[in-house]
Amino acid sequence: MDEYKNIWELYGLKTNPFFTNPLLLFGGDIDIKLAFIGREYEVKRLQNLISNNISGRVIVAGDVGVGKTTFVNFVRSSVPDKVFFTHLKEIAVQPEWDGIDFILNTLSAIYTTIKLRLDINPKFIDEEILKKLELLVDIVERKNYSISLNIGVIGGGYGSNTNISIPSLTIHSLQVFFEDLIRELKKVGYKGVVLHYNNLEIIEEPKLIKLFNSIRDFIQTKEVLFIFIGDLGVPRIISKIKRVESIMSESPIILENLSITELKQLLDKRIQYLNISGLDSIKPYEDEIITKLYQLYNGNLRSILNSLSTAFNELVIDNRPTIMNSEILINTLSNTAKKRWLDKITDTEKEALFLILNSGEITNKEIAQSLKKQKQNISKITNRLLDIYAIKIKRTDGKEKYFTVDSSIKWFLLEKEKKILGKNNLTKNIQNEIQKILPN
Repeated sequence: MDEYKNIWELYGLKTNPFFTNPLLLFGGDIDIKLAFIGREYEVKRLQNLISNNISGRVIVAGDVGVGKTTFVNFVRSSVPDKVFFTHLKEIAVQPEWDGIDFILNTLSAIYTTIKLRLDINPKFIDEEILKKLELLVDIVERKNYSISLNIGVIGGGYGSNTNISIPSLTIHSLQVFFEDLIRELKKVGYKGVVLHYNNLEIIEEPKLIKLFNSIRDFIQTKEVLFIFIGDLGVPRIISKIKRVESIMSESPIILENLSITELKQLLDKRIQYLNISGLDSIKPYEDEIITKLYQLYNGNLRSILNSLSTAFNELVIDNRPTIMNSEILINTLSNTAKKRWLDKITDTEKEALFLILNSGEITNKEIAQSLKKQKQNISKITNRLLDIYAIKIKRTDGKEKYFTVDSSIKWFLLEKEKKILGKNNLTKNIQNEIQKILPN
């Protein structure tokens, strides 16, 4: 079954160095403390917020794929382990959460970390507090809030036959228990707690406003730093909630794309630390392709790494490592794009696709005007392009949807149209649209 072999072994590597998952606080193939690159000023800002004023709230914002989660994980990994308590896995906020969900999942993240530390020190935390915490986490895991409990009156242990009063959970009662838990963590030597929340950008604005209004008092708990991660739209939404904006401890920490030099250093470090012991690792690519992809995606890390992964996945490799250069990259990604999309769609759909690529973002109405077609006919075209994941909805404004291309559609920009698509097989309109967007 040679077709299923790990091609990275040919390069002396344990796994794909172009992964897009964030580096983990603990564990993983690469130690985050060794492989993190750049952002010195932003790192220092967040470290100072932890060490100088542990009670606080801050937003870390940036474009999708810029490395926000890895950044916060790195800062959390750099603070003294015996001084500040932090949970193992970042807390992924969900669109359906209300204030109670938010607090329960926070407690669950703390509980999971405490349980692991119990293996080292059984007296890490008061047994009674731990029992209450375990009951609350059970509610989270079962997703059944009808069995919620009065956490203020549990005592003396519990078991399958224990009769517990079960009123509704409230944000206030959970906050009181959370404060008790923080005091308990301080008793065992911690100065404070650092909490890390992801995914704020996936929550629609009205729901995000409602959520933050409901947790405003909770996130003011003393000796706790709440770090929230989202795209560039999240700080703008929070700024509209005056009673929440007023309690933010810092202006948002905005992460820009890494420089091309930093990106090359990041990949060099990954290759270094993924090296299989006893083998000499081989760099799988020439640096020129990193420059080419960096320019294509304006430095977006995730799009660059995804493109590199695809190029190697599509490349036919026998038993010798192939070093990716510009020619191989362009041919591989261009042919992949053609097979994935152009071979599946009509000429009219191709015209619309390249118009969307050229525009950056565009509505059905604007596509109809440009192509001189009825809007209802364009809706069928964009629905088809959505179905095959060639485009996506970037944003909505009232009833209007703004479409943009999937990042991999930009592979068409890597080479002239006569080399990619076969100019003679395209209508004049498609040729004109491609001519607008392809580089000279």
